[in-house]
Amino acid sequence: MGTLQVLRLGFWMTMFLVTAALPSGFTPAQWFNKQHVQYPKTKASSDNIYCNNEMRQINKHTHQCKSFNTFLNYMLENIIKICFTTSITCKNPTYKNCHKSTSTIPVTNCELTSGHYPDCRYRGTSEMAYFIIACNPPLPADHSRSELLPVHLDSTTSNSGPILILSS
Repeated sequence: MGTLQVLRLGFWMTMFLVTAALPSGFTPAQWFNKQHVQYPKTKASSDNIYCNNEMRQINKHTHQCKSFNTFLNYMLENIIKICFTTSITCKNPTYKNCHKSTSTIPVTNCELTSGHYPDCRYRGTSEMAYFIIACNPPLPADHSRSELLPVHLDSTTSNSGPILILSS
């Protein structure tokens, strides 16, 4: 895992650079949904317990401890609607079709603190944040009528900040 520090409007943000292969049996949209969409948020006595439980479900598909993950505690249908807003530049250069939410939503961040698969331990934090997603047309296995589906969570931020808009 690498880290990248970014100066944005006088605030330093650390972004975790995480790359992961698509597990077998998932389309990119299905894997996005599995990794990042959790609505309603599962009840747990703390965000740490929530993250330990939810990350276990993700890690079993990759057989490793994912170092960092964000759950969007928001309805998938509303996340999909963001795919139809103005395109912006993605932070991850692998993706070209990013879109930023127009309002903050509840998110839960899970950061690996210790352990080795399958005993991964996480620290969880909840906040209200904007999110940026990359969207692509669905694959036949997605069984979706939507023209676009989220396939990558590019970033989240509690700062509305400037965005780069791509011209069509």
